[in-house]
Amino acid sequence: MAKDQPEIRDAIISILEDAIKSEIESEEKYLHAAELACDTRVKDFFISLAKMEREHKVQLTAQLEELRAQMTIVGEMNEMFI
Repeated sequence: MAKDQPEIRDAIISILEDAIKSEIESEEKYLHAAELACDTRVKDFFISLAKMEREHKVQLTAQLEELRAQMTIVGEMNEMFI
């Protein structure tokens, strides 16, 4: 039995929300590691990793917002024809 659209949509939203949380947690861990690092090169390395995680979070958040906006538009269009 194939999944219907709402199930797929909800699964994708859940995956994106979990991924965003994971990126936030990773960024925080890398920043903490940077604070603990004594060597400047190691500190800079962890800071660069934290920045990457922050950028991933921004990208995932944008995708999630776009998906939600599309869902709103489709929902409104469906209501017009019901």
